[in-house]
Amino acid sequence: MEVCALNQFSVGIVGGDLRFVRLCEILCANGIKTCVYALNHPDIPETANIITSLEEINQCSYVIGPIPFSRDGKNLFTPLSNVSVSIEMFMQNVTNPFLCLSVLNNQLIEALNKRNLKFVDLMEMDEIAILNAIPTAEGAIQYAMQNSEITLNESNCIVLGFGRCGKILANKLKGIGANVYVEARSTADLAFISTYDYIPVPLPKLKNVLNKFDFIFNTIPIQILTNEFIDVCKNDAIYIELASNPGGIVDVEYTKNKGIQYIPAPGLPGKIAPKTAAKILYHGLEIIIKEGM
Repeated sequence: MEVCALNQFSVGIVGGDLRFVRLCEILCANGIKTCVYALNHPDIPETANIITSLEEINQCSYVIGPIPFSRDGKNLFTPLSNVSVSIEMFMQNVTNPFLCLSVLNNQLIEALNKRNLKFVDLMEMDEIAILNAIPTAEGAIQYAMQNSEITLNESNCIVLGFGRCGKILANKLKGIGANVYVEARSTADLAFISTYDYIPVPLPKLKNVLNKFDFIFNTIPIQILTNEFIDVCKNDAIYIELASNPGGIVDVEYTKNKGIQYIPAPGLPGKIAPKTAAKILYHGLEIIIKEGM
């Protein structure tokens, strides 16, 4: 898609981490009218319009919200600003633009639909989620290396889930010499896991093999690991949580008390590769506008 097509539209950014600062730079560099709210950083270009109210951003063609949209279920995720933006305030005031949001639970989707707001969950777009899984996987490996006294090479690793992120993470772990196990539910996924030369672990058999692993990477946003599962893990295992809330562990404190290193790793693309993450978001915005959403 030609960049000039985007010039016909204005884009608002509300909240977010460093990746949204980098997105703002890309938008402004391409001559796209960009408005910013609840996002403060010295790298925000002078050509960006720093606005002081949500009413002003309501005039934009598209509005991009933070990733995730909310962490506490009440307010938007605004780590680079002192401005607090409640979900209710956002929905009341930003009614005209097409909303590009992320990590929406059923309650948020219901509230957006009830107000007849036009929106898309960016993390449900394959074009974004698949590319976003690359910095997520690299960041997970970085966290594992930083927090362990052993190498990933020849270690025993399990990836819980074989979705977009699980597929790429398993591939990268295999590439650096780890013994890679992958848990999945569907028989089709288990068959694919075998063909990729990983060791498949059906969910009903997970508890039987958890004592093998030096590293546990969870990509499933469902609490499947009860205390009974935690009890059979190695006491010095490293657990890296890549899934959105509620994550994969039922009782995090119990897990920590067992000696397992619990490492929350939300929003890795924005932390370890914000420029790449911003390019991915820009690519997604191009697709959304091209498709006339």
